[in-house]
Amino acid sequence: MFRLRRSRVFLVLAVFAVIVLYHFTSFGNLGDVGSLKNLASEDTKDFTPSTHPFKSTATSGASTANQDAVSKDLTDEDSSSDESVPAVKNIAEDSDTSTSIEPPSRSRAQDVEEPTGRKNITSVDGEPATVAETPAEPVLETPPEVYGEGRFEVIGADDDDTQKIHWSQLPEHFPIPTKSLIPLPTGKPKAIPKIQCSNFRNETSESRTAREAKLNEIKKTFAFSWDGYRKHAWMQDELSPVSGSYRNPFCGWAATLVDSLDSLWMLGLKKEFDEAAEAVGKIDFTTSIRNDLPVFEVTIRYLGGLIAAYDLSGNKYKTLLDKAVELAEVLMGAFDTPNRMPMTSYLWKPTFTSQPHRAKTRVVMSEIGSLSLEFTRLAQITKETKYYDAIARITDEFEKWQDKTKIPGLWPKEVDASGCKKADPVHMAPRSTFAQDGASLFNGQRPQVPGPNEPASSGEKFDNEKSEVERNLENSSDISAAVPGQQMEKRRALEDSVLSRQTPKPRPDCVPQGLSSLPGGSSDDFTIGGMADSTYEYLPKEYMLLGGLEEKYRTMYEMAVEATRKHLLFRPMIEDEQRNTLVAASVSISGKPDKLRRPKRITEQSHLRCFAGGMFAVGAKIFDRKDDLDIAKRLTDGCVWAYEMTPTGLMPEHFLLVPCDDMEKCPFNQSLWYEKLDPYHPRSTTRTSDAQTVLEDNERKFAEPANATSDSSGSSAAASTSATKKDSDEQDQISTPALGKRQLGEIENEKVIQTIKATDEEGEGMAVEGKKGSDGADDGDAKAAQETAGKVKAEETPIPTATEKEAEPVVPVVEAYSPPPIPSQEEYALRRIRDEKLPKGVTRITGSKYILRPEAVESVFIMYRVTGDDYWREKGWKMFTSMQNATRAEFGASAISDVMSTTPFPVDEMESFWLAETLKYLYLLFSEPDYYSLDNYVLYDMLPTPLPPWTEKQDG
Repeated sequence: MFRLRRSRVFLVLAVFAVIVLYHFTSFGNLGDVGSLKNLASEDTKDFTPSTHPFKSTATSGASTANQDAVSKDLTDEDSSSDESVPAVKNIAEDSDTSTSIEPPSRSRAQDVEEPTGRKNITSVDGEPATVAETPAEPVLETPPEVYGEGRFEVIGADDDDTQKIHWSQLPEHFPIPTKSLIPLPTGKPKAIPKIQCSNFRNETSESRTAREAKLNEIKKTFAFSWDGYRKHAWMQDELSPVSGSYRNPFCGWAATLVDSLDSLWMLGLKKEFDEAAEAVGKIDFTTSIRNDLPVFEVTIRYLGGLIAAYDLSGNKYKTLLDKAVELAEVLMGAFDTPNRMPMTSYLWKPTFTSQPHRAKTRVVMSEIGSLSLEFTRLAQITKETKYYDAIARITDEFEKWQDKTKIPGLWPKEVDASGCKKADPVHMAPRSTFAQDGASLFNGQRPQVPGPNEPASSGEKFDNEKSEVERNLENSSDISAAVPGQQMEKRRALEDSVLSRQTPKPRPDCVPQGLSSLPGGSSDDFTIGGMADSTYEYLPKEYMLLGGLEEKYRTMYEMAVEATRKHLLFRPMIEDEQRNTLVAASVSISGKPDKLRRPKRITEQSHLRCFAGGMFAVGAKIFDRKDDLDIAKRLTDGCVWAYEMTPTGLMPEHFLLVPCDDMEKCPFNQSLWYEKLDPYHPRSTTRTSDAQTVLEDNERKFAEPANATSDSSGSSAAASTSATKKDSDEQDQISTPALGKRQLGEIENEKVIQTIKATDEEGEGMAVEGKKGSDGADDGDAKAAQETAGKVKAEETPIPTATEKEAEPVVPVVEAYSPPPIPSQEEYALRRIRDEKLPKGVTRITGSKYILRPEAVESVFIMYRVTGDDYWREKGWKMFTSMQNATRAEFGASAISDVMSTTPFPVDEMESFWLAETLKYLYLLFSEPDYYSLDNYVLYDMLPTPLPPWTEKQDG
C-alpha cells in the first residue's frame, strides 16, 4: 500500500514536472532571460549617464505564440490566453478574367489576446508612472521558428475585425543626454571629384529615335506593373502578378507604393505620384499586423522611400516628411539598448517596449551597417541630431573593430552586437575551507569539483587530504595550540585568513565590449555579397552625403577595398578567355585570433554581389583610385556574362565557378572543369570506365554454390585460402577505389536473383553411393570403422534413402551483385552537365531563381554614366528584353523558379524593388546622361533613391 501511494505521488510530480518543462522550454534559452533580469540594475550602471528613468514591473499576458522570440527581451511574464480564429477570408480580388490562377493556400497564424488595462511602472523616485492604456486585440503572432525574419508574411489579417494596438512613446531605458549626442559634421563641404563621364558621344537623329523608343518601352513596362498593383494590391505590400492577389511580408504598410514613389516621379508619372502621395497619408506606422519590425527592411523600403520622394518633389508634399518622422520615431526605439546598437527585430508594442532590451548576439552585419543614409538625410532635413547620433555610434563601432577582425579591413557577415561578453568562470575556494554556513560566505555558490578523469586543482582537499588551515595548525610551533580553547581560536583566525584570500570577488553578468565575432564560435565568414553588401556600399555614399567632412568613411572604404582585392577577388574560368571578368569570393577563417587556420575560399557568384561593380566605379572617381575603375568594369562584366550564360538570359541567384590560377591569362581548360565537376574521382590512372575487373572479382568471390559444405581435401582448402587472399588483395586494388562516395549514390534497382538447382538425379546417386563425410570418406566406411572399434552400433548410422534425400531442403544459390559500370571522369562530368544544365565553367547552380533583382542593372547603369561607353547600353537592353520574355505575367512581372529552364515557371511574386529599382535603373540608363546626374544626386543601394546635392563638385 505504501509503494502504491508513493508511486502515485511520484506520478503526480512527474506530470507536474513535464508541464513546467513544456512551459519554460517555449521561452527559448532561459539563461538569456536570467541575464536580462539584471540588465536594468547592472548594465545601466555602465552605460546610463544618469539615473534610470524607471523600472518596470512584471508584464502579464504576453502571447504564447511569441514567447520564444520575446523571452530574451522580457524580465518576467505571466500566462497567456488564446482565442479561436475565424475562418481565413479569400484575399484575392475579383477579376474579369477566368484564367487567373488560385493563389497557394497558406496557413494563418494564431490570434492571441493582448493584455488590457494600464500597467504600473515604478520610476526611480518611487512615484508610479503609467503606460498608455492598450485595448485588447486578437493579433496575428509570428511562429517562433521564423520570428525575426526581414521578410515574413502574416496571412489573414482583417483590420475591421479587431481594435488595433498602437505604439506609444515611452521614456527610454538607456537615454543619451542631449549634450552627449553626436552632431552632424559642420564646416565647408569638400570639393568632391565628378563621377560622370565628361565627353559622352553625340547622338545622331537615328540613334536618338532608337534610344527613345527603348525608353518608352521601359516606361510602358513600369506602367503595366504599377497598374496591376494599383488594381489588385493597392495599399498592400506586394502584388501577386499571376493570381491577381497580394502579399504583406513587410508589416502591411504598402511597401511597393512607398518604395516606388521616387520612380513614379522620375519616370514622369505625376498623376500616379499624386495619388500615391495622398495614399501615404492613410498609412499608420504606429501599428502593424506583425509583432516585430524588421528594422533594416523598414528603413530601406519605407523611410528611404518617403525621404527621397520628399526631396525629389521639391519639398512640396509635407505629408511625406510627416510620415517619415512618424516612422523614424517608432524605429528609434530599436536603438534603446545599453550600447545603442539596434535590435534588428524590434518588438514595438508597449507590452515589450516597457521592458529593457539588448541587441542580439547574432546579427546580420548589413542589417545594422546599412541604416546610415536614411537617418543621416532625415537629420539634415529636420535638424534633429538624434537621428544622426543613432547611426554614428554604429559607424564608430565598425571603425574600432575593422583592423582587428580575422581579415583586417573586412567584417564577418554575422556579428555579436549585444555589447555583452560573458564573464570568465569564477574559481571557487576548496570545499574544505567551508564553514558550516560556508554557502553564505560564497553568495550561495558551490565550489568547483573536478570530474572523474580530472586531477584535483592545487589546494583542493578530499578525503585523504588536509586543508590549508589544518596544515598550518600542525606546522605551528606555538605551544598554546595544544590548549583546546586557544587552538580553536587560532583555527578560526586561520580560516578567516584563507577565506579572505579565496572568496571570489563579485563579477557582473557580462563584460562590456564593442562589436565582435559570434560568441562560442571560432569561424568567421567574410563576403561582400548577401548579409554584408550594403554596409560597404554605403561608405562612399555617406562620405558624399556628408560633403566629405567625415573622413572616417573614406578610410573605412579604402581599407575594405584593399582587403577585398587581396583576399576575395578571383577571375573565373569561362569559355571566352578574351573576356577578362572578375568575381568576389567568400572566405571562411576559423581559429582564434592568435592562431588562425588556413582560410577556406568559396568561389561563388551571386546576384547580390553585382552591386560591387558600381561601388568600385564610384569609389574610383571620388577617391581618385584609378586602378579600381578597371576592376569595376571587370566585376560588372562578370555579372553581364552571368546573364548571357543561361537559356533565359537571366542570372541565377547564386552558383559556383572554377577559379583561374592567373588573373591576367586564363584559357578555358575543359579537363580542369571536369575535375571540379567530379571531386571524388580517384587520381589513379588504372581506373577503367567499364569496371570489368570489379565484375570478375565479384564472380570469383561468389561463384561457389551456397549449399557446398566442404572442400575435397586439405590441399584444396589451402589453395582456397591462398586464392581468397589473392582475391582480397585484388579487391583492395580494384573495387575499393572504384566504389567511392559518388558511386554510393548511383546504385539503382538493387535486386538479389535467387535460383533453385534441381537435385533429383544427384539425390538418387547419393542414396546408392552414400553421403560424403567431412573427411571425404563414405558413410559406409565410417560405419565399418565404428563397428570395429565397438563404440557405436551399426544401426546408429543409417544410410539415408532416396525418399529422405528428396525431402531435404534445397539451399538457393545467391547470384553475386553486379554494380553498374563506373563512369569515367568525362562520362560523369557530362552527365552532370546534362542533368543540371550547367554552362561552361560553372560547377554547381546553388540557387536557380530570378526574383527581379536590380543589382546587376544598377552597376550597368553606373558604368555607362562613368565611362560613356555604349557597350553598357547594349548589354542593358539585352537584359531588359530577357526580363520581358521570361517574367511577364497577367498582372505584372513575376519571379521565376529556374533560369536554366527554357520554359520557366512563375512563382507569383513581384517584390517592391522591381518598380523601385530595377526598372528605374533601366530607365535612367537610356535617359539623357545629365538626367539625374550622379554628380548631383546620391543613389542608395538597397533602396536606391536620389537625393539633392548639398556638396560642391569639382571637375575631374
